[in-house]
Amino acid sequence: MLPGSGGSVRRMQPASSGSSHRPEPAVTLGAASDGERLDGERIVLAFGRYLERTLAENRAGAAEVLWGPFALPSPRAAVAVCVGRRPGWWLRLAAARSGLHVAFSGTAGRGRPGDVRRVPLTVLDRWDPRSVGPTPAEFDVLAIATTYNEADVVEDLIARLRADAIRVHLIDNWSTDATFDLATRRAAQDPGVVVERFPAEGPTPYFELERLLTRVEDVAHASGADWVVNHDADEVRESPWDGVSLRRGLYCVEHFGFTCVDHTVMNFRPVDESWDDHLAGEGGTGAAGRRLVEGFRWFEFGVHPAIFRQQRAWKPQPTPVRIAAAGGHDATFPGRRVFPYRFILRHYPIRSSTHGRRKVLRERQGRWSPEERAKGWHVHYDEYGESSEFVWDPSGLHRFTTLADLDQRLLVERLSGAGLPHNPFPGESGADDPGAPPPR
Repeated sequence: MLPGSGGSVRRMQPASSGSSHRPEPAVTLGAASDGERLDGERIVLAFGRYLERTLAENRAGAAEVLWGPFALPSPRAAVAVCVGRRPGWWLRLAAARSGLHVAFSGTAGRGRPGDVRRVPLTVLDRWDPRSVGPTPAEFDVLAIATTYNEADVVEDLIARLRADAIRVHLIDNWSTDATFDLATRRAAQDPGVVVERFPAEGPTPYFELERLLTRVEDVAHASGADWVVNHDADEVRESPWDGVSLRRGLYCVEHFGFTCVDHTVMNFRPVDESWDDHLAGEGGTGAAGRRLVEGFRWFEFGVHPAIFRQQRAWKPQPTPVRIAAAGGHDATFPGRRVFPYRFILRHYPIRSSTHGRRKVLRERQGRWSPEERAKGWHVHYDEYGESSEFVWDPSGLHRFTTLADLDQRLLVERLSGAGLPHNPFPGESGADDPGAPPPR
């Protein structure tokens, strides 16, 4: 049993050339080859624990982590992580014998920017989006977006979601900039966009997140949508599959029998002041927002312990799905089944020095609810003050060009959060792991 795993996990050595041994336990582990590094081994073990926990919690089958050239996944596996370089013929054989398909390929390692000491791996699973029929036109996804002073990105938010046939219900918390006017202008032209101000009676002295999220719960429950996404204005959501849109990804998840999705948070950081230049070129708002994804290429993973639970998209239930008590991070309802792979949440909270100083120092820090602060909420900007820098050094960040390129460096981290610092789930950070193979 793997220490700290909480389940039946065994270690298996690679079989000899004449062996017919087949893995039987829930997660099967072995030894890395001489050219592979201890960091990568630890991350693979952390990924195995993540899969074991997630699949068990959501009644989604068994996982196998296979190390060695002769180990093949068993027919009962829902996920098989094949560690080391495997030729194409072997992957085709493994898929044919197990009934799985090749889902992802990339590497595992410590996740430091620039770190090349990583272990190659391929993930096979039973959830192939190509096996799912076309998304029906009537499949209805609603994004509920909350805003406060997001005029530089709100048009991009609405346009991007509507291009994916996702309805938008925008709840504006009495912005003092052009956010509400820009959104209502779009709503007047598009019946798929609804805009309201909350609370209806007018602005409040403090930002009351729990009250705002209660309104999100009410809108979600009354929406009649097939899926709801609790969305912030400064976010971009993506499915875990390259080339599969958010709406299509949610339809596939439902087809596979799941009712909720988690997310991996990537905080994109400004490394220069080019965002302000874009805004100046567009008169301060508007088309600059459409360059949000293209304008920010450098990111760091969210590593605050609270970030590791981001279950912010769900299938509405007969009774209201509750998110307010957990700060919007955890959609709870009976019978919930969370899809094992995390969707991507690109987050753009600070977009330039000017934006950061205005947002953090003047529009946020003074508006936190004292009652919510007493619960430990709203601490993510506490480190910032008048002398803070709001532009990051790219040498300490990861570069995002394409998803395929990212997976060659950070596949495990983006699919699961395993291996990231401060991961609160036992054994899933990969740091000082007692179950890791010993150094050689």
